[in-house]
Amino acid sequence: MKMMKKLIAVLLIAVMVLASVAALADGKIKTTGNVNVRKGAGLDYASKGTVSKGTTLKFDKTAKDERGVIWYHITNGKTGWVSSKYTKQVEGNVSGDTKSGETIKATGNVRVRKGAGLDYAIATTMKKGAKAEYLGKTAKDARGVKWYKVSYKGKTGWVSSKYAKFA
Repeated sequence: MKMMKKLIAVLLIAVMVLASVAALADGKIKTTGNVNVRKGAGLDYASKGTVSKGTTLKFDKTAKDERGVIWYHITNGKTGWVSSKYTKQVEGNVSGDTKSGETIKATGNVRVRKGAGLDYAIATTMKKGAKAEYLGKTAKDARGVKWYKVSYKGKTGWVSSKYAKFA
């Protein structure tokens, strides 16, 4: 009977982990410290090696562990899982938005930047109320602020969610 309860518990955990995996195309993360590459999405999985601080990695999906920590499945160089605690996302869809082609509306004057963050050059500026086409990608900067990739007046760039929203 104890064995059956353990088996059911393991199966439930596996289903929860698999259900939390979300496919994300063309995402990139950058390591903020030396980070273990693990065989699965969680601390209970063995390390397959490490990746050095400052390395940019591609990922193809994410998962949450039992603590709610997001893990990225990396696909270049080493293949495995790395914790979001030691990375920052530099490109990719972090919110599950698949609204490519929808409209983003500026809620204030907002700078359209060449990358997702304040450190990137300004491509142009949208005035409050201006609309841009959402290109289906969302990223977070080092502060955790969401940025939307848009096309505005023939220019492609990123706008902060602090000054823009889906129309």
